[in-house]
Amino acid sequence: IAQCLVGSEMCIRDRVIKMSSLGDIIHALPSLYALRELFPDACITWAIHESFAKILPGKPWIDNVYVIDRKRIKKINYLLQVRKDLHKKQFDLVIDLQMIAKSGLISFLTGCHERIGYNDARECSGLFSRAISGKYKNGHIIEQLLDVIRYLGWQGSGIHFPLHDYKNELSVVRKKLSEAGVIGKYVLLVPGTRGENKKWPIGYWGELAKRLAKKGIFCIISGTVGERPMADEIRRIAQSKYVVDFMGKTNLLELIALEKMAAVHVSSDTGPLHIANAVGTPIIALFGPTLPYRSGPYGKRYSEVLLAENPGHGVTNMGTISVEAVYDSCMKKLSL
Repeated sequence: IAQCLVGSEMCIRDRVIKMSSLGDIIHALPSLYALRELFPDACITWAIHESFAKILPGKPWIDNVYVIDRKRIKKINYLLQVRKDLHKKQFDLVIDLQMIAKSGLISFLTGCHERIGYNDARECSGLFSRAISGKYKNGHIIEQLLDVIRYLGWQGSGIHFPLHDYKNELSVVRKKLSEAGVIGKYVLLVPGTRGENKKWPIGYWGELAKRLAKKGIFCIISGTVGERPMADEIRRIAQSKYVVDFMGKTNLLELIALEKMAAVHVSSDTGPLHIANAVGTPIIALFGPTLPYRSGPYGKRYSEVLLAENPGHGVTNMGTISVEAVYDSCMKKLSL
């Protein structure tokens, strides 16, 4: 949950709620940028799950981070403690940028009377925060969230992603790549995503890596430790030293560095795709059940979206995106 609490210019205390997931938090960062631009002297607190907290920038963007323990959020004693903690802060404004049941609950527990959120109020969250609609009500999620800040008076333009400083992680990741024998450009492959219906077939990933490897192009496979069987299968198919497993080998800030240094990012609709978008890495996005007009890479002319047949449905077959199409897109971007 990401929650933003803002106070007045004299001493505005503002809370932003956006607790999860990774992609959702990235989508909310332009709203944080706009909020700070609108209220340069406000005290801003962001409520978030611990696993994503490190991606948030520090000052001047955020003054405080309040960590929500997702494992305890259904326990009364814990919620009473959260209520006590948040009441002490005496927020003037709460902004719910997630608008689901748990973010709505955290909004309510602040005790703040002025609670607003973006237009898509789900799971009864509209009972806790007033949903704000703007001209981008049916547009990309980034613009929908920015509509809330526009409602508060922001009249700026442009999309900016304030991220935690990751300069040190660039050096760490360069060393890891060197130790793995990676030299020069690499394509970052992220085969995992939440939702089986959004996954491109693992055999296709293996064939893509095999074709790129035959051209002497390094492929780095990124993801979590639990997704390592996918990396094993990709490497089994590719049978090449140019295909390197980085599953579970980077923390969140190192993942940002890995994305930043990649020549091309390839994935379906997943959090790392939105990190790649935030740091300006060329993207090949594979979409099917979810539609890119709402949650695809936004505002980057070097991003390309390949759509499965019959997109926008839960039964969309991601296998209708061919290996040839993805490979050709990779080669075009690598030649730029």
